[in-house]
Amino acid sequence: MMITDENYRKYRIGTKAQRLFIMRENGLNVPELVCVQSANNLSDFPFDLEGLYSVRSSADCEDGASMSFAGQFSTCLNIRGTELKKYVEKCLSSGNAAEEYIKSMGKDPEEAQITVIIQKMIESEFSGVVFTSNPQGILNETVIVVGNGLGNDVVEDKTDITHYYYNTTDDLYCFERQNNSPLLTEELLKELIAISKKICNIFGQRQDIEFAIKNGEIFVLQARPVTSLGNCPITVLDSSNISESYPEISLPMTVSFVSEVYYQVFRNCVKRATKNDGTAERIDASLHNMTDSVNGRIYYRISNWYDIITLLPFSKKIIPIWQEMLGVHEKEVTHSNENASFMTKLRVTASFFQLLSNNRKNMKKLDTYFNKIYQKYSSAISETDNPDALLELYCGLRSELASHWDITLVNDLYTFIFTGLLKKKLTRKYSSKGQELTNLFIAGNRDIESMKPVKMLAEIKKCFTDSGVLEELRSVNDQKSFERAMDKCKNGAKLISQYIELYGDRCPEELKLETVTYRTKPYLLAENIVNAADCSITNTNKLSKQGILSEFLAKRAANGIKLRESSRMSRGKIFGLVRRIILKIADDLYKNGRIDAPEDVFYLQFNELFEAIQQKEMDLRDLIKKRHEAYIGFEKLPLYSRLVFAGEPFDKQFSDASTGCLLNADTIRGIPCSSGDAEGEVLVVDKLTSDLDSEGKIIVAKMTDPGWVFLLSRSAGIVSERGSLLSHTAIISRELKKPAVVGVKELFSTVRNGDRIHINGSTGIITIIEKKIKMNEAI
Repeated sequence: MMITDENYRKYRIGTKAQRLFIMRENGLNVPELVCVQSANNLSDFPFDLEGLYSVRSSADCEDGASMSFAGQFSTCLNIRGTELKKYVEKCLSSGNAAEEYIKSMGKDPEEAQITVIIQKMIESEFSGVVFTSNPQGILNETVIVVGNGLGNDVVEDKTDITHYYYNTTDDLYCFERQNNSPLLTEELLKELIAISKKICNIFGQRQDIEFAIKNGEIFVLQARPVTSLGNCPITVLDSSNISESYPEISLPMTVSFVSEVYYQVFRNCVKRATKNDGTAERIDASLHNMTDSVNGRIYYRISNWYDIITLLPFSKKIIPIWQEMLGVHEKEVTHSNENASFMTKLRVTASFFQLLSNNRKNMKKLDTYFNKIYQKYSSAISETDNPDALLELYCGLRSELASHWDITLVNDLYTFIFTGLLKKKLTRKYSSKGQELTNLFIAGNRDIESMKPVKMLAEIKKCFTDSGVLEELRSVNDQKSFERAMDKCKNGAKLISQYIELYGDRCPEELKLETVTYRTKPYLLAENIVNAADCSITNTNKLSKQGILSEFLAKRAANGIKLRESSRMSRGKIFGLVRRIILKIADDLYKNGRIDAPEDVFYLQFNELFEAIQQKEMDLRDLIKKRHEAYIGFEKLPLYSRLVFAGEPFDKQFSDASTGCLLNADTIRGIPCSSGDAEGEVLVVDKLTSDLDSEGKIIVAKMTDPGWVFLLSRSAGIVSERGSLLSHTAIISRELKKPAVVGVKELFSTVRNGDRIHINGSTGIITIIEKKIKMNEAI
């Protein structure tokens, strides 16, 4: 009996054949096929006997989790129709040869009853495999392997191949080629991704899909489940708003320090909330991994965050607010702390309300305490160059701050809750206008800490302008030329000294320990002085009365934001102290020939630095060299918003990689976070450099950080790929009265440098008015 599309459901034909028929039935482009269970069934063969065919096995036991049968049964390609009988018999007989393999797996040989698939050959230009989840263990990454010619050449490494790695969360991909391996067009990539998603929807599993391409047409040759991932625990990493503090690459010293900071702060917060009842010790594994690092980027290990948040009362109500305020797009709660006892939850509930009601008082106390600690350690660091003494200072600073700094987490929650409740109330009353009204209500913090450096720079600029020395600042390129300019403007020099003492650590990427700050190289401040904008902005919001409850929520949300920005400024100073300690130790290591340059110290982890201080003869140069080489590869990879691992996270190593994005549109939408309209030329900013001129332009960036305020102040508007209502981009944009839209997923596939766009900070709509390079003209 010849088994075809019409009758395949009546027979036991094996999973491979059944899947091919099901895919054809669902409209996928699977080459025509028939199945036979004996070479004698070929009398009714419906195709051209002069054509070319593939002959393959199909059995119930193939492609399963316990037995894959890879290479056990015969596969014959390019077989003439006139020779089919011989090759069908060969394929059938391979079942007998596989009996030993079946027995070794503890299975019954009867499970290997073979049906033979006869399918029209596709004389493909390219062939390959799609793994809808990376078999190495990245669940939200699709891997496409493609090479020239037939699929067996790709599988058997007989041809050069290109690997594509596509992140299904972000629609971003990177690829790596071997010699002259083929490159797929964007249209083919999109189609392959669409096909793979459809096949997953049909079979409900992660799939391993074989395909062929001929004349631009994709044929599906096979689909089977990916069985290598097993039942590993899932680890979810999310960049959310942490990418605002640590954009792109962060070196090992920063990664290890951040991990320790989050551990200490969250551990003390849990102890505070639970009255130190042992919960912190019970969930210590989660607390130790609040952050993680992959490919040189820092992520939240978001699964562990849910373990903490679910301790809170009303956590099911709080989590959606927390997700929105933090910019977490994927709403699934991946872990939860359901094992907390009733007494623990009772203690947390009591602490929760007490801490929220005392939030402002506690934050003020923290500010006073921090200023005392900062002065103490700043003086002590200045007075010693001894590595052992510096290490003791670091340990003392960590100990004294860790037991107090956790109160900032309470203020974050305080701010999130009141902002979220305000938005919910206004949205319920005013529908789409609710977001805009929320933005207006929480803006106008004239004394917000993040604005003070900008205002002070404008004051310094005025001094240099009045003294006729401003033009000389434009040519400053080192410390000596900076000091010569300051000598000609004594009042300006005095203000610069005050500025560096107060804000010397407030700069782009200030929370990366490897960042060169204005405190370490003051002359870098000259450019910001020259380009300083007038930021004497007063609150011109005219809001109608919205009732007692709205006013109550708005006041507390705005106060929480103000306190949050103040603690962020202090946080930058803490990191500045740690940076000074590290750089002094680095100078000692360099002088003793243990590292090749002081800045190489940032390729070490903190524990390695401590070990180096204690073991005076340890040479660190080989380790640093290996780390440096790895980071060169990391820099070529995209920053993903989310990575989902089966098991523990791991880095990727590429010798060379290129990146791309599969989204494209003329109108896109994000989160409106600062009202107003702006139209202008796009300035894409990947990293702040001295040649950037944002005057009157619309800044487009993956994210901003606190040090970008100088650039934002001169722009016409801001659009960012990441962010939320309470991200730094949103807060500063509102204070500067600049229209802003954040959280725009399609941003970098749609908008390019030099395009002209219109942004609406009230609706979140971004419209492309004119493209500098039309897509069909691009190289």
